[in-house]
Amino acid sequence: AVQPCKRQREEQEEEISQDNESMWVDGLYRYRWKGRLILHSDPRGVLVRGTGTGMWSAGEVLADYLAEWPEVCAGATCLELGCGVGGVGLMLKACGASRVLLTDVAKQMPLVRRNIEANFPEDETVQVRELDWRCEEHRVDPAPWDCPWSIIVGSDLGYDTDLFEPLVTTIWSQCTPATVVYLALADREEDEEPNVADFVQAASALFECKEIHACRLEPHQSITRILSLQLKQ
Repeated sequence: AVQPCKRQREEQEEEISQDNESMWVDGLYRYRWKGRLILHSDPRGVLVRGTGTGMWSAGEVLADYLAEWPEVCAGATCLELGCGVGGVGLMLKACGASRVLLTDVAKQMPLVRRNIEANFPEDETVQVRELDWRCEEHRVDPAPWDCPWSIIVGSDLGYDTDLFEPLVTTIWSQCTPATVVYLALADREEDEEPNVADFVQAASALFECKEIHACRLEPHQSITRILSLQLKQ
């Protein structure tokens, strides 16, 4: 069942509006996020332009879900794919993850580094790396630590069917049988847009896929569905 999330979103917006840490700094919008983190978004395009300038609904939903299950995060080694501003991965660290690697394309690196520095300065257990799913060489040992991933996360990654194959291959390359993948995907209803079922079809040859949560933040937005993926045995 789709969970009602509007009240939660309104509470978060009220928190932001009342927080004296919300301000413009160096052309970036700095605000307290979910009472745990300081995030910078970039609506003016100072450091980055395009879709990675701020948090999307799917990331909000995934961060909320994982924060409600601290036992999932505690001591985990985590990889975030397509991290955008880095909010979900940083939330995992705030909830007790032992190591977190945030990854995205090269243009996102300055904004992600800014958010790491705002929350975990000089913490070697939070790192950022360039990882373009279409580049095979990026999939080879992206982590700075010699340990398998216990959790891989990503939000709103299923927007382009042309990226399904490299995305699924990238996830597969980073998984062990014990790795659990949590993907929050917008279930778009437009005919020309891929939906969650399309992604599940693309991933099902390699992964067992199960929907574990659904939420619509606002009436005009797509439902976000969280999938749990594990390698097929």
